[in-house]
Order: sequence, then structure tokens, then C-alpha cells
Amino acid sequence: MALGLLTAITGRAFGQTQEAPDDQRSLTIYQIMVASFIHGEGGGPGYTAMWGPDGHTKNGNLRGITQALDHIRSLGANAIWMTPVFDSTRAGGGEKLQATGYFTNDFFKIDPNFGTDEDFRELVDEAHKRGMYVILDGVFGHHGGVTAPSPSGHMLDTTSVGCDRPDGGTGNIKYPESLPYIKEVATYWIDRYGIDGWRLDQAYQAMQGGRNYWLDIRKAVEDLAAERRARGERWGTLGYMVGEDWGPAERVNAGVYKDGGLLSAFDFEGKELISGPMQELTGAGLENGWDDVRTVLSRPSVRGYLNDRVIPNLYLTNHDGYRVADHLDPADPLFYQKLMTRNAILAAYNGPVTLYYGDEYADLSRDTHGGQKDNIARTSGHLDARTPGEKALKDYIGRVMTFRRDNPAMWRGEPYFKRYRTPSGSDVLEIVKTDKASSNRVRIVFSTGDESLLWPAEGRRAEVKAWVPFFEKLD
Repeated sequence: MALGLLTAITGRAFGQTQEAPDDQRSLTIYQIMVASFIHGEGGGPGYTAMWGPDGHTKNGNLRGITQALDHIRSLGANAIWMTPVFDSTRAGGGEKLQATGYFTNDFFKIDPNFGTDEDFRELVDEAHKRGMYVILDGVFGHHGGVTAPSPSGHMLDTTSVGCDRPDGGTGNIKYPESLPYIKEVATYWIDRYGIDGWRLDQAYQAMQGGRNYWLDIRKAVEDLAAERRARGERWGTLGYMVGEDWGPAERVNAGVYKDGGLLSAFDFEGKELISGPMQELTGAGLENGWDDVRTVLSRPSVRGYLNDRVIPNLYLTNHDGYRVADHLDPADPLFYQKLMTRNAILAAYNGPVTLYYGDEYADLSRDTHGGQKDNIARTSGHLDARTPGEKALKDYIGRVMTFRRDNPAMWRGEPYFKRYRTPSGSDVLEIVKTDKASSNRVRIVFSTGDESLLWPAEGRRAEVKAWVPFFEKLD
């Protein structure tokens, strides 16, 4: 069944209750910046300003996300991650900062600008009906003015404190004094709504005084998830936790991975290898051509990560930097195909991956007119293609990510790499991945030119297009 032939992978019917896999490596997460995504009628009013490009959406709400779930599912995603949805209406710094959600004043309340408790419950339930996990953004190292106790009466210690990080860093949530409060936050949303995990902002801030407090917080989350599984619950049982700890493998090893605090963190190093220009097989972003692809698709320990138990999360874009399309020339005839290549790398990655809203349509970042450069990718969300190229890219991502979802070899298989140059001059990387547990096998082919490739042992040929990686399931 070959994905390069635009056929075969149709997926399951959307809108019906789906079963989601429990292996965290299988996650294909769709990230949403709530305020800049979509405004759903009948939901919260949204904000009117946010740190982001002028003239773009600032009034996104939870209802808008619920209305987008079928679109997100069509991309092959099996999870959504929303930037913080907790009440930030009294946080210092004004509305632009409040709308981001990263400086909350109440961890136990939905931001009324985004919607109500009922809106949130509807969103979680509708996502679960579609077989999609729900991951919340947890900011457990700083806040924007928390003064009230938790429902159980625990208080947050808001003392400013330095973090265990070689290059410094401070937060205003002090551990271990704040640990009971934060453990209650981390479990409250699982217990009450059945959410499935946490993305953890500036996760190094929970490393203080020589201890990695993610050990304690993760145990609380995993213990609750295990209890829910034992009761026969379907959701709120995954307990996925992924940390933001900027830097290469050695920094993450000494950071949130230290002592087994977290098992997943974003793969910033991998992102840097594959997100830059690829007009040629040299240059920023893919300096060593398909060899960089081979590196990214290798085991974590081979790449310098702590061990093969950790599961780095690969991505191309997030809300704090440039979009992947910014690195390419929209006038290049192969612009959309080269974006297909990058998304194919995500699809073939051994471990969880994250898609950023709008990247399925090759959205570009926009100038903030003198504002902060770390928010230029917070452009308006949209659910429709505006050009044939955008539609082709969206459809391709949907096919390859659905193929990833349906073939465990894609996200946990042992890879065999073969690189060669064809007589016509194309540089080809061929990968066969095998999942021993299921005997699932897949082939992925990257090529710089159009090729008709022959596999004599199988007695057949496949047509591979330049920069449009070819996927197929092997018998």
C-alpha cells in the first residue's frame, strides 16, 4: 500500500468513538495557541489583544477548538495540546500577556475569556469521541498572581527562587513548599475531566535545591492514571508529560531528564537539524543532507540522549519561534514539496511528534512591527486551504500521519538505512523500519528527484516524486 500514489490510506470515519493507542511514542499532537486560533460562536468572548502579529486573531476560544476537531483528526493527529487555558485575567502585564495564559492567577479555573467549565468539558469529551487525547499546558515554575489556596487548602509559595540550570534561570514557585499545591493541579484536571497529559512550560524551573521535582509530580500523575486504568476508565490514563527544556541533548540530560524526572522533552536539537532550508543538500537546517534525516530517525542514545528509555518529542514549529515555512522561498516551485519532506520526517520519527496549527497550510510568520520576535508565529488559525498548493500539503500530511498512526513501525520500529545516488543523479535515502512486537514493516523513500525505483527481490517498481517522500506497508 503506497502512500506516494495518493491512494490507499483513507482512515476511519471521523466523529465516531475511536480507540487511541496507549504507547506514548505513538502520539501525533496538534498544538493550538488558544487566543490566536479560532473564535467559535456561542463560546467565550476571547481577548482583544495578545503578544502576536498585528491584524491577526486574538479572540480564540474553546468553542473554536471544538469546532475544529474534525479538521485536526483529518490530519492524522491523535492528540491536541492547548496553550494554557487557566484564568489569567488578573495577571500583571496587561491583556497582551494575560491572553497567552502563561501567567495564570488561578490554576483551578478556566479563563472566562476562553469559555466555561461546560465548554471545556464538551471539548474534552468531543476530542475523546474522536480518539484524541487532550494535553494541557502546565506552567508549574512561575505564575501571574496566585493568592488563593487549592480546593484542598494547599498554598503556593510564591518566593522568587533560582533554578538548577547551568546558565541560570529563576521562577516564582518555590519547591518543596509548593509541591502539594502543584501535585493537586496536575491531578485535578485528570480526575475531574479525564485529560491525558501535560506539556510543561520552562520545565527546568521545577529543578531546585539539587532535586528534580518532576520525579514527585510525575509520580502523582502516573499513580492517578494507573488508578483510573484499574477502574476501567478509558481516558485520563495516559499520563503523558513533555517538558520544555531548550537546548541540545546534553543540556536536557542534565536538565529535566536528570534522575528520571521526565521521560519526554521537546527535541530542539532534532528540530534545528531538519527545519531549515533544503534548496540544496547543504546549508542551514540540513547541512549533511539525508544524513541529518538519518540522525534524527536514529535511537535517542545514538544521538546523545540519556538512554533509549527517554522519548524526545520532535517538532518543526511552535508558538515561540519562526514557522517552518519561513525557512523556505515561497517562489520556489518545490516549496510545498520541501515542506512535505519535513512533515514526512516527523511521520517517520521514533517517538511522539508535534504539529503546529497552520503549518498544514504552509502559513508564514508575520512581522510584529517592532514587537517580540518570539511571537511572530501566532497567526490566525484557519481550517480551509486557500491555494491548490496548500490543499496538496494538507492532504499529504493527513495521509502520512494517518499512515504513521496505523503502522507502529513508523513510531517505534528499528530502522535500516540505505543511501545511494541514481544514474540520473538523484540522492536517495531508503529506510525500512520493522516493529518486532507486531511484525509490522514499512518502507520510506526520500529523493531529490523524480525516480522510478526498482526493487528486484520484490519484482516491482515504484514511482517516487522529488521531495515527496514515498511510504508503503510491506508484507
